[in-house]
Amino acid sequence: MAASPPGQPSPTRPPAAKPWPAFASLQGYRRAWVRTDVVAGLTVWAVLVPEALAYASIAGVPPVVGLYAAIPSLVLYAAAGSSRHLVVGPMSATAALSAASVAPFAGGDSALYIAFTAALAIVTGILGLLAGLLRLGFIASFISEPVLKGFIVGLALTILIGQVPKFFGVPKSEGDFFQQTWGVITHLGDTQWLTLLVGCLSLAVVLVCRRWLPMVPGSLVAVLLGTGASVIFGLQARGVDIVGEIDSGLPAVGLPNVGGLSGYFDLAGPAAGVLIVGFAEGLGAAKTYAAKAGYQISANRELVGLVPPIWVRVFAQGWSSTAACRRPR
Repeated sequence: MAASPPGQPSPTRPPAAKPWPAFASLQGYRRAWVRTDVVAGLTVWAVLVPEALAYASIAGVPPVVGLYAAIPSLVLYAAAGSSRHLVVGPMSATAALSAASVAPFAGGDSALYIAFTAALAIVTGILGLLAGLLRLGFIASFISEPVLKGFIVGLALTILIGQVPKFFGVPKSEGDFFQQTWGVITHLGDTQWLTLLVGCLSLAVVLVCRRWLPMVPGSLVAVLLGTGASVIFGLQARGVDIVGEIDSGLPAVGLPNVGGLSGYFDLAGPAAGVLIVGFAEGLGAAKTYAAKAGYQISANRELVGLVPPIWVRVFAQGWSSTAACRRPR
């Protein structure tokens, strides 16, 4: 920049506007963006609905819980987060981590399983709030990318082998990845062929849409076609497992009963792991998109921004934050 002439004051830049306490991502919003944002919102909705149903089953909670969790989280992250390009939504890695963390505490009791899942969300939210207020967002920069990716790939393999029995219609075996894989192999002779056909056709729909029709939400199309086929052809009576009736109405409000404060303290370790994985992966994507669009991301605000979506799910008996992560829209 050229120097000011002698005797004249140096030009100064106007002070940066103070960030809004809520909906900071809308600061400086332009009317010209409305049309593309409406399209982006519809796209997110089309992808989010089937993903919420699917990832709820990975987390081990009823599918409707995924819908309870997803809807309010979109608005609450927009109010508390700092990214213009990310939303809170289901994530397979944290869903699987939630299931693995909660299972030992639940002991096979489905009601207790849901209660501990919600309790895990509460503890994760508390840790996220404390970390944000203590300005610990910088810790994410010390997490090795190869370690994080390796961890996520390992979780992906665990999720995959956990869903394969449903794909083939065979019983699921207990144990680690290798034990479950061997269980699938030994039960291949019990394959339910109609279930396998439905799974293959659904997968084909998703892959075809992704490859040749990228603007079409393949997951939603597969869900709609599968629902129609189930009704028309009576797939349940032919041996194909279906989700079944989904409860209507609003969820009940309340805190989970996990046996007092000791139950919450026992979840502190797993909650820290869930928080670190979800935060680190989401922050990396947030910074990438922010750099392209020319604005700044606050790591500490991202930590705090996770808390409202987490807690609203808990108080509505919805899906815990362990199934939440930010994704580019």
